[in-house]
Amino acid sequence: RIHPMLGIGRELSIQFALAYDPMEFAAALQAIADGKIDLSPWLTGTVGVEGVPQAFADLADPEHHAKILVVPTFT
Repeated sequence: RIHPMLGIGRELSIQFALAYDPMEFAAALQAIADGKIDLSPWLTGTVGVEGVPQAFADLADPEHHAKILVVPTFT
């Protein structure tokens, strides 16, 4: 819930975005590929295909998991 008076008193600005354009997506992927963005803090687990059901169960606990990477060749 947003309380406008908290932002008004501190002269805060809020900007919302619904989506991104293809160029932004491409730039983000390139930055990841170039190693400019470290994703390791966001990846909280890695599983193979057989681990997907448990990964979904684990993601139900937001205190311990944010993103679980599925690597088909991972065992």
